[in-house]
Amino acid sequence: MNQVEPIRNKEDIQRMYQVLKAKSERDYLLFKLAIHTGIRLMDLLNLKVEEVLKRDEEDIVSSWIQQCAPSIKIMLPEDLRSEVKAYIEANQLTYDQLLFQSLRTHKELSRQQAYRIIHQAAEELGLLHIGLTTLRKTFAYHAYKAGISIAIIQKYLGHQTTQETVKFIGLSTKEEHHTIIALNL
Repeated sequence: MNQVEPIRNKEDIQRMYQVLKAKSERDYLLFKLAIHTGIRLMDLLNLKVEEVLKRDEEDIVSSWIQQCAPSIKIMLPEDLRSEVKAYIEANQLTYDQLLFQSLRTHKELSRQQAYRIIHQAAEELGLLHIGLTTLRKTFAYHAYKAGISIAIIQKYLGHQTTQETVKFIGLSTKEEHHTIIALNL
């Protein structure tokens, strides 16, 4: 089995958005929600509308993330929140339905279908070493690059050690040593 990598380049992420959105709003949102939350694939594929949209407030929540690290909150960007709401409305999804369904069977997407969606888009763009774990790795990599502590990312991902997280993200030792602490007390 080949080792998959995170998508490190933000331009490549934007290109993935374009390719996936041209094919299907569902595929685009599956990818976008995955890389913005780091949610496990099977949890993502089993998400119901009621788990992302509160009945009373009509707002997207992250209660489905709370299983792994209840003290960590993931803030979804406003544009993503709006896109998910619009997708739910456009597809007339009810609270008890799956957010991401097979168009043919109206059941959850299989891992194989999800893999085909992501892999074909990446292949079209010439991106190598892309698979389903890429989604979580991309989330973790960009969280780290945004300044989130590796220990917090480790806890969120459910890893035993920070070394496991560093390896998972695919950080090289060269990247790790570029941390600068500049205090002016």
